[in-house]
Amino acid sequence: MNKEIAKQFLLRVTSIMEEYGISVFISDGTCLGAYREQDFIRWDDDIDIIARAEELIPYMNILEERFEKEGCDVRSLYYGEFNHHGFVLGFKRVRMDMHGMYLIHGKRWRLKRRITGRKTTYAYPAEWFKNPNQIEFLGRKFFIPTPVEKYLKSLYGNGYMIPKDIQPRKNIARYRAKYIHDQINVRDIPQFKMKEA
Repeated sequence: MNKEIAKQFLLRVTSIMEEYGISVFISDGTCLGAYREQDFIRWDDDIDIIARAEELIPYMNILEERFEKEGCDVRSLYYGEFNHHGFVLGFKRVRMDMHGMYLIHGKRWRLKRRITGRKTTYAYPAEWFKNPNQIEFLGRKFFIPTPVEKYLKSLYGNGYMIPKDIQPRKNIARYRAKYIHDQINVRDIPQFKMKEA
């Protein structure tokens, strides 16, 4: 991934989303890179961001149009047949995954596409997204799940501060078990009215 293009891409997308009052969180490998290396991880192949669904979903149609005008390739993500919950964006060979985090039963759920016929989701404690801290990254501040150490540990295990090219392969934790749920009742997913462009 070209880091300079990735930087421009992340800053532009974040700026557009903030115009509509959407709080952008950096997540997954992007959050790990910002926290551990103050940079994108050199072997990372995409940018990961999340937002609270109640802020993101109403603007999905407007954002899709805006991102296309900015020259992005845009693919919408759906959960089942109807729940529009994020985008995969492409810009100059850099990919960005953007997901809405739904508040359901006291947890923040990140809906995933169907995998082998099952609906797969990740659920995290809602308080990690309620009063988030910010991290300085790429010359500006970004929201991060808080406490970030618990979030990163949930994704990458105890060795999250050691780059994978340094620690032995057998010591790299590959688990999200504490926060993986392979089912959620579709009726429990909040519906948000889309705003028109």
